[in-house]
Amino acid sequence: MAKTTFFRIVLRGVYGLAWAAARPFLRRHKRLQEGFSWRLVPEDWSGPVTRTGEGDTEQIHYAETDIWLQAASGGEAYLIWEIIERLAARKETEGRPGPLRVLATTWTRQGLEILQGMAIKIHEAHPWLTVRATFFPLDAPGVMGRALDQARPRVVGLLETELWPGLLMACEKRHIPVVVLNGRMTEKSLRNYLRLDAVEPDIWKDMAPARVCAVSQADAARFARLFGEDRVETAPNIKFDRAASSPEAVEAPEALRALLPADHAGRTVLLASVREQEEEAALAIIRALRAADAPALIVAPRHMHRVKPWRKRLEEAGIPAVLRSRQEGPAPADAVILWDAFGELGQLYRLADAVFVGGSLAPLGGQNFLEALALGKIPCCGPHLDNFAWALEASAPDAADSLEALGLLRRGPDADAVAALLRRQLASPEDAEAVCGRFRAWLAPRLGGTDQCVRALLKHME
Repeated sequence: MAKTTFFRIVLRGVYGLAWAAARPFLRRHKRLQEGFSWRLVPEDWSGPVTRTGEGDTEQIHYAETDIWLQAASGGEAYLIWEIIERLAARKETEGRPGPLRVLATTWTRQGLEILQGMAIKIHEAHPWLTVRATFFPLDAPGVMGRALDQARPRVVGLLETELWPGLLMACEKRHIPVVVLNGRMTEKSLRNYLRLDAVEPDIWKDMAPARVCAVSQADAARFARLFGEDRVETAPNIKFDRAASSPEAVEAPEALRALLPADHAGRTVLLASVREQEEEAALAIIRALRAADAPALIVAPRHMHRVKPWRKRLEEAGIPAVLRSRQEGPAPADAVILWDAFGELGQLYRLADAVFVGGSLAPLGGQNFLEALALGKIPCCGPHLDNFAWALEASAPDAADSLEALGLLRRGPDADAVAALLRRQLASPEDAEAVCGRFRAWLAPRLGGTDQCVRALLKHME
């Protein structure tokens, strides 16, 4: 025990020094510099502050929090939305709705915008439920301690892979239960975590979450190696529930249709969620499609800061490009439309006749192709979909109901193969409603993960 206590003190000190040394560089980081002061937990970080008394007797009172939910970025922020909606529905069904105070945090501007919009809509629908959205703190032990002392959550929920040692140590010290929701862990991440365990055995078990809801048996086994089997359970991925929730409500308004080339009907290709590391491969797809039948082309980068580099890349390739934000009428027939507006991807899926989903032409694990399927478009992807292994499996070892076997996902080994798949989609389009029906049938036995995660949260909150 003495060794563990001493090592924990040393670990906390070294970890804190590392964050302090990195702070000047993080302040200039292109994705962290925005709102940097909030990442250091100012006095009103978790909500409004009130004061009583004066001078030496002055006391600061922070807004109370019931649940703190952390999502890395935009995709995970939508999962927070799903969780809070199910949480609200469950409490109203039980006749004991509120009040309930949720702190929702994220690393990115896109994630924050989603959470802020969610906070307004959820409070309008459920006045007893309030959501405070802000940036996630730097994981330095001192900063994280301030964050917990301000928010005073009854339970902390971490989405997917957000295992931060500073937060886990601070929660352990304050006896605040942590629940990992929609948990994912790669073999590479596990190896990195276990290096610390090799120095001090069972250190991860000492600061382990109270519960882990993992998205697959393989992920559950990895979490169990780190934290112990008694803390881990498997649950269907929340993204299955999200894909099943009212996709028919997403429509492409005429204002967006009017931005496409005048003769685009039936010939619009969308390259969605394209990541920086695969931009050259995506450009190869664009060249191949332009050489064939010159469809209308839309590129929607995964991160908005890549719009400017994309524009330069297309210019150097001699390919005309226009920005969605600057269009007032139909785009020129030979121009690629760079979609520089966040939050319209669902509408773009409705507009498109053929769809590529990015993160898959470089070893990045893939972006969420289920969103396209939910809106009636069969996604074409590259070979790298490791992040979605849970969605690629059949329901049983001997079942033939994988997405690829059912024709609901098409994969190519490289850019040329993906371009050929997109041309095939344009030549032989499938009815969107029929695709939605087949996808809903595939989804049906895979639903329920959100409710399972909500039950775990409520158990440790109450």
